[in-house]
Amino acid sequence: MHAERLIVVCGAGLSMAPPSSLPSARRVAEQCFDEYMLAVNPDWDPALRGDLEALTAHFANLNILKKVFIERIVPWQEFGFSPPNVGHAAIADFLIVRAAVAGLSSNYDTLIERSAQNYGFDFLGSLDGDEAVLHAATQGPLLKFHGCSQRDRSSTIWASSQLQDQVIAARVQKSKTWMAANLRQKDLLIVGFWSDWQYLNQIIGSALNNVNPLSVTVADPSDAGQLQQKAPDLWALAHAKNVSFDHVQESGSDVLDELRRAFSKNYIRQVIAAGRQAFEQELDVPWDPAWLDVDDFDSETLYGWRRDAEGVPPGKPATKQRPENSEVLGFFHLLLRQAGAQQKGDTYEMNGRTIRVINGAAEFLGKLRTRFVEAPVIPTADIVVAVGATDLGLPGNIVHRGHVGNFIRPEPGGRWFDISGAREELNI
Repeated sequence: MHAERLIVVCGAGLSMAPPSSLPSARRVAEQCFDEYMLAVNPDWDPALRGDLEALTAHFANLNILKKVFIERIVPWQEFGFSPPNVGHAAIADFLIVRAAVAGLSSNYDTLIERSAQNYGFDFLGSLDGDEAVLHAATQGPLLKFHGCSQRDRSSTIWASSQLQDQVIAARVQKSKTWMAANLRQKDLLIVGFWSDWQYLNQIIGSALNNVNPLSVTVADPSDAGQLQQKAPDLWALAHAKNVSFDHVQESGSDVLDELRRAFSKNYIRQVIAAGRQAFEQELDVPWDPAWLDVDDFDSETLYGWRRDAEGVPPGKPATKQRPENSEVLGFFHLLLRQAGAQQKGDTYEMNGRTIRVINGAAEFLGKLRTRFVEAPVIPTADIVVAVGATDLGLPGNIVHRGHVGNFIRPEPGGRWFDISGAREELNI
């Protein structure tokens, strides 16, 4: 991440993790077989049931792959309504802040996009290399090289014969061109890709054949023998000359979440450390390295810390890979930690009061306060410190203020202070 070389490659195994729990390729094949058998042909060959590659080839041979299989039989509702899991949220976060250069996905679902949208980011998946170039202006691109359940569903890829289709062939070629130009000499993190659908493994294996990665890390519960058997092209890529290979034999979703927590904790440590010089100069005492410690909270709590460190209000995403304008913010965190304040979720607790610290650099306190109206169900801190904000003693707007917890006209909770007011109030 720090070298800006991370590429995340994800497949069906990622979306099979709870609470998403999307069906495997085998389960999709069984559902499609049963549906077609009931509606059309009760004497269908039972050997096709459970083998998605053979099943789609059969539909293609009958020239009804698009009209019948894709448009009528595929259980698209399975891909559209399940909640994202922590792995989807991690990829979305990494692409928004560009901690990952790009993501490659073989999944038709939109769970990564929905995760990003849940954070308030206008995130778009890319169907080919041209779209990836366009979307790279605002985010790390997510290339969905097998298609998308929400965009041009009829051109999703299910069988090798579809590669002769003009639309699909053009997309594949654009994607390969983009990969060759943007993915060379990168570090690949492959998550949940060794599925039971060998055809998809072959496509991505051939597409990545010439990117010459520096390293390949595979997160998958399967053992080495299973990985090599299911995806020989990917296995060969991972074991090419001068490629560093590592196999983390765990759930890909869990690995991504652990990586995200490590990223967030490092971000918070950088924020706190930025205030060291000001702390030592003003107080004329050395800092304690233990004040850099960040408790092992869950990913969403740590994400809340990062969002507050950016001064980002509810419903908006964190967008910074590295902290900015954090010297005064870090200084105040160090003051709290020196005074014995204890981390409690994304706030501190001190003398029976909860304290939330927000980056208010270059903001007026009243205006900033109006942007931080929380949903009534979210607990509010007793004290909110907008570090770097200027308190003019004026309201954020001329509209009559509402009340905390009021759905009609909500009001930011807690008492708000700039840094000098907070130091006086807390006696630090």
